[in-house]
Amino acid sequence: MLARRMALASLGTLMLACSPFVSASRPEPVGRARPEVRTIQVTRAEITSLLIYPGELRPKATTVVTSHVAGRLGRLSVDPGSVVQEGDIIAELDRAAFEVQALQAQALLAGAEARLAGLRAGEDVEARAEADALLRAARARLSTLEAAPTPDSVITIAQTLRDARRRLAELEGDRPAARAQAETRLLRARGRLDEIAAVPAPVASPTTLMNPAVELARTELRGAELELTQARQPAPEAEVAAVRQEIADAEDALLLARTAAAPTDLDEARAHVEAAEARLRRADSLPSSAAIQAAESAVQYAWANVELSRLQLRESTIVASVGGVILELHHPQGANVAVGSAVATIQPQHYELHVAVEERQLSQARAGLGASVTVDAYPGESFSGTVRSVAPSVDPRTRTVATRIDVADPQAKLKAGLIGQVAIVGDRRSGALVVPREAIASGPEPSVMQVIDGRVRRVLVRLGMTDGRVVEVVQGLGEGMSIVALPTGIGDGDLVSER
Repeated sequence: MLARRMALASLGTLMLACSPFVSASRPEPVGRARPEVRTIQVTRAEITSLLIYPGELRPKATTVVTSHVAGRLGRLSVDPGSVVQEGDIIAELDRAAFEVQALQAQALLAGAEARLAGLRAGEDVEARAEADALLRAARARLSTLEAAPTPDSVITIAQTLRDARRRLAELEGDRPAARAQAETRLLRARGRLDEIAAVPAPVASPTTLMNPAVELARTELRGAELELTQARQPAPEAEVAAVRQEIADAEDALLLARTAAAPTDLDEARAHVEAAEARLRRADSLPSSAAIQAAESAVQYAWANVELSRLQLRESTIVASVGGVILELHHPQGANVAVGSAVATIQPQHYELHVAVEERQLSQARAGLGASVTVDAYPGESFSGTVRSVAPSVDPRTRTVATRIDVADPQAKLKAGLIGQVAIVGDRRSGALVVPREAIASGPEPSVMQVIDGRVRRVLVRLGMTDGRVVEVVQGLGEGMSIVALPTGIGDGDLVSER
């Protein structure tokens, strides 16, 4: 019975304690001093958003500098490890070929402009010279075809060639036939003279000695002796050369006769002459508008070639597209490089910092915002940065958003892998309700501690932007309300003394 009464008493005490009509205030301990807390008032002030997060420095992607023109690598101006700025010269190709191309392009431009000026003045010297040359060539071909032997003359030319070859053989050989012919003529001349001498004369007198028949026989004898003397000697070189030329002429004539032009070839040659004459007449007439337009287009094309040659001359100097450190040179000096060939690899002097921005502060992180980065390796020194991108989605596990910040390093102090702290400078707001950051109590939800009638009360709040020192309170507090400046070591419902 006693045990039952004790159980009922315990149940009654528990129900009383859980009753909503009983104050939840804890009784003040007897003989215990209340802890003192410092309170501050909620005020309005201007605040600039400042998100502070840690992150690791990572190098940006390397940049490969390529050649825009082909040529021989004449000079390298950097070495691996050299620090370059954007626009610095890395290498130079041999400029001689590009300079020659530029001069050629300028010469072609001058010619095109001169022709255009001539057309506008009513004359086309170049077209007339071309037409005159074509006419001369067409007439020459027609004359050659008309003067060529016909197939009917092949037999005659062949006989002439055989006779010339036979004479050449006689001149270059021992010439027995010529000697025999000369000896026969000599014997005939002697016989004739002997016959005349054998006729008896009545009285020897000067008249008899001057007999015309005797003189004729003696002249014939001397000619026969001279012919025999020449037949016994080698043939003169001039005569041999003349016969050889006759043979060559006969051979050429025979070849032309065998490949004589057909009537259609002659007709075609005459048509070419007529066309060339018509072209010459057009050249002598006033230039047409179409010819002037064509000349103007030629000038524009020549101008384009000049600009292209100048561009190639400029592109022969290879410069750094970004600032940074030379990591690698891909070709030695003197090597030939093609269009698009890699010349150097540059590590930019700028890094990027990856941070995870909390979901509730996402509105304060936007691409383009400025940032300040500090690292332990350089205390008291900051590096400027800019928010480059904010991820389009929230990590479902951490409820954070990946954000990338570009960090400038003009003096090449930073190294990949350093841990830095970034402060993202966001919006500025005037008249915001602010409290010190230390006044925010720890817990699963942001809250502050108020002192009401000597007892601590936890008040849930919704926070806005922060600059690292103070925090904006969007909901839960009003201006002038008192809160505990440093809510550590106290809990909801504790009795405290304000000071």
